[in-house]
Amino acid sequence: RFSGLDDVIEYRRMEETPEPLHSDGPKTKLNLTILFSFVVIVIGCYQWNPFVLVMGVGVAIYSWLTNAKKFEIYRDALVVTYGSPRVKAFPFQQIANSELLSLPIGDRLRVRMVNGSRIMLMTKDPETFRAKLDEALETFHGEQRGTDYAKENELDTGIDTPTETPLDEVPPEENLGESSSENDNVPY
Repeated sequence: RFSGLDDVIEYRRMEETPEPLHSDGPKTKLNLTILFSFVVIVIGCYQWNPFVLVMGVGVAIYSWLTNAKKFEIYRDALVVTYGSPRVKAFPFQQIANSELLSLPIGDRLRVRMVNGSRIMLMTKDPETFRAKLDEALETFHGEQRGTDYAKENELDTGIDTPTETPLDEVPPEENLGESSSENDNVPY
C-alpha cells in the first residue's frame, strides 16, 4: 500500500467539490425524536423486549435519515444534507420559486418545484437563506437565457405550465388528481 495514495485521493475530492454560495443549518440542533428513540432502545435492552428494541432502532434510523443537518446553495442546485448517507440535491431547473411562510410554529421556507411538489426548509435564518436562494436562482436562470438549455431539457421556466383539461365524464368534486392552483396558499 502506498502511503501517499490517501492524500492524493483526498486532494482530488477537495478539488472536485465546489464551495457553496451559502450554507445554513437547521433551526434547532436538538433532535428530540432521536433522543426519545434512544430512551426506547435503552428500555428495550434493559427489559430485553425485542419488539421495543426494534421499534426504537427503527425510529432512530428514520429520524436520522429524514431530519436535515445542513442546507447549501450551490451555483446550480439546492442541496439538503440529512443523516450520513443521505444527501438530496434539487437542481435549479426543477425549482419554480421560494416563499417565506410565517407560521405560529416559526418561519419556514417553502420551495416550489416546477412539477408542483413542495419542500419545506427550517433554516436558522430563513430570510437570508431565501434572499441567497432567489439570488442564485436569478443568476442561474439569467445564465440560461439565450441558450437552448430549456429546449434540450424540455423545461421552460419562463412559460407557465399548461393546466390539465378536466375530464368530461368525471365531476370536478370527484377528480382527485394532482393538486390544483386553486387556493394554493395553504402552508404545507
